[in-house]
Amino acid sequence: MGDEIDQPLSGLKALVIGIANDQSIAYGCARAFRSQGAELAITYFNDKARPFFEPLASELGTPIILPRNVRQAGQFVTVLDGLAPNRENIR
Repeated sequence: MGDEIDQPLSGLKALVIGIANDQSIAYGCARAFRSQGAELAITYFNDKARPFFEPLASELGTPIILPRNVRQAGQFVTVLDGLAPNRENIR
């Protein structure tokens, strides 16, 4: 019972989009989700941003890192496919 109180998000998964740097609101949300026990999947803007983003991903301990540029058509579908190829089961 102690784990449920200490980590109420344990066993849940969260997708966090929009982490720009360690000062971004999205990064703060990701840290909070992680500290509460959630598994994370996070996205970065483009290859130019990736070297700045990877240390943050490492600190968060997330194994799922995907590109997400809202200006590229279809990229959100690619992110969803990377997370859950059988997403008809997602609610």
